[in-house]
Parts: sequence; structure tokens; C-alpha cells
Amino acid sequence: MASQKALNGDHWEDWISVTCPTLLVHGTHSDELTALHAQDMVMCRAGSIRRVELPAGHVVHHDVPDRFADAVAAFLSRPR
Repeated sequence: MASQKALNGDHWEDWISVTCPTLLVHGTHSDELTALHAQDMVMCRAGSIRRVELPAGHVVHHDVPDRFADAVAAFLSRPR
């Protein structure tokens, strides 16, 4: 219960404090993360984030595991 409750709330400070390159995988059918919110997440961290949209719900790695794995592999193989 405690870990589930920790997911609720405002996490913008946490998000903008990350300084390493980040992959944002957005399921286009997500009821949790809208396209506009994902766009805002990218805009506030411009240059350090890559966004990938996949035809999935919120749990992208479950809905389209092969495409998710391909996106992660491509991100990790990019030169830094």
C-alpha cells in the first residue's frame, strides 16, 4: 500500500531534477499519461530526453513488449 500511495502526487520537481539522458516511453492509449502531459515532460527537459510513442496503454512493456524492448535497446545503444 505504501509504495502505491507514493505514486500519487506532484512529481515535477523529481522529474526536472534528473540530469542524465532519459527515455520517455509513452503509450498512446494511456489513461494515465496524456499526449499533452508527455509533451510538457519533454519540453521542461529539452535536450536531455527522448520520447517514443507506442500503440499501447499505460503499461507499454506489457502491451507491446517487443516494440518496447526495441525502443530501449535503440536508446541505450546511442552514443552519449
